[in-house]
Amino acid sequence: MLSGLPHGGAGWLAFAAFWSLLFLLAAAELSRPLHEAREEPAARIPGNVALGLISAALGVALPLSTVLPAAWAARHGVGLLNRVALPTVAVIVATVLLRNLATWLVHRASHAVPLFWRAHRVHHGDMRLDLSTGFRNHPLELAYVVPWLAAVTIALGLDPATLAAYEAVAIGFSLWTHANLRLPAALDAKLRLVLVTPAMHHVHHSSRRAETDSNYGDVFSLWDRLFGTYRHLPEPELKATRFGLGDGYDAGASSFLSQLAAPFHGGASEARQERGEVGAERLESIAAFHDNEGRQSG
Repeated sequence: MLSGLPHGGAGWLAFAAFWSLLFLLAAAELSRPLHEAREEPAARIPGNVALGLISAALGVALPLSTVLPAAWAARHGVGLLNRVALPTVAVIVATVLLRNLATWLVHRASHAVPLFWRAHRVHHGDMRLDLSTGFRNHPLELAYVVPWLAAVTIALGLDPATLAAYEAVAIGFSLWTHANLRLPAALDAKLRLVLVTPAMHHVHHSSRRAETDSNYGDVFSLWDRLFGTYRHLPEPELKATRFGLGDGYDAGASSFLSQLAAPFHGGASEARQERGEVGAERLESIAAFHDNEGRQSG
């Protein structure tokens, strides 16, 4: 979250690093795309960025984040790591891993809890994947993500300085993992042993539920491997994958106003249907689409 960025000179450094990374990845997308260019829905990228700007503005304005609660907990000796004597290195490692696990858990809950899915499905409605998808988050997600992360931070006594650095890195990874970037196969295989790569995260954006409900990690691949939610697709199959929700909801996927209002549409049954809990016809139609794509690419 943007509220996790450091202030002052370090803040300007982080700002410059963010834009440098953005331009670097944009150039890399053009030179080594993982997915071939297809018809671009009108206003998709501006809509994605607009959603991101709203979420970022609210994230800065909200008093809850991770760094501020961590600083409060440290001053008052609250939380696990503030009450046990550990070497500095151990505190840093524990803070990074526990903070990352907290994100993995809330991400998985965003798929499993229908009320949370209402907001999170906006992120998955994008029918293309590139840097702009990393900005595409509905501001309502902050209503449950921010309190959860703040509570975890205080309860565990996470280190504020480590969190400030982690939040900046996590923002960069949000761009990296959504980028339409093809890495050399050998490099991708080595990196994903520890880190989330674009190819790994793109599986998570598949319109097939079995693939959408996998690869929840945002920085490390550790938790998906540990909890059995890791999924790998060979590159030819990944290139033929259809993204988005795979149903009528995609009709407004590029519309900023439609996506902003999306969490308020329909009842709980409709939300479950969009998750694939009902509606076998949708799954069959998606499977037929993939089969047809495979024949065309062959």
